[in-house]
Amino acid sequence: MRQKNNTITGGLQTFLRRLRQHQTGAVLIESAFVIPVIALATIGTLEVGVTMLSIVMLEGAISEASRAGMTGATENGQTREQYINDLLKEKTFGMIDLNNLVITQKVYEEFADVGTPEPFADNDGDGIYSPGVDAYTDINCNDKWDDEVGKNGAGGPGEVVMYKAVYDANFMTGYFSHMIGDDDGKMQLSASTVIQNEPYGTPPPGCVVEVKM
Repeated sequence: MRQKNNTITGGLQTFLRRLRQHQTGAVLIESAFVIPVIALATIGTLEVGVTMLSIVMLEGAISEASRAGMTGATENGQTREQYINDLLKEKTFGMIDLNNLVITQKVYEEFADVGTPEPFADNDGDGIYSPGVDAYTDINCNDKWDDEVGKNGAGGPGEVVMYKAVYDANFMTGYFSHMIGDDDGKMQLSASTVIQNEPYGTPPPGCVVEVKM
């Protein structure tokens, strides 16, 4: 019985020694672990590269559009807003899905007004504007309180304008869209700049600022 056990043990040790020395299929097993990691790293690098390229293109397009807008330049048959929007789209060289690109221009009297809400009297003391309760100063003359005093448009001579492009970028793979994307599987990119138009003509007439409810 002891001899039989020794035979089994010796056979098992021999099998394990041969298995340890056997190299057939080892590369395949190692590749099964390594290739997915390399593929994921490669795709991730491409995703980051495309995202960075989109940001650079948005910033370049916004800069180019603002330089054109500040001079009052237009093309025949186009408004300044249309000209600037077309210029933004042209400078992205087809790399940006225009269906996911939103371009806005806001006009201000001064640089300090950018991002500033219209002032209001907090009559009920709740710290926020309450329609019909709190009086507000309608700086942009649109008959409603705004959390941002800018008004839409490319502005006139000497006016301050903020150009902003917001782009919902698609991912190349669904994996990263679920990992770092928004609820819709996209990543929101934005670029903006604030400039003051040159005094290229007669300033447009301003609106009459009133206190309203």
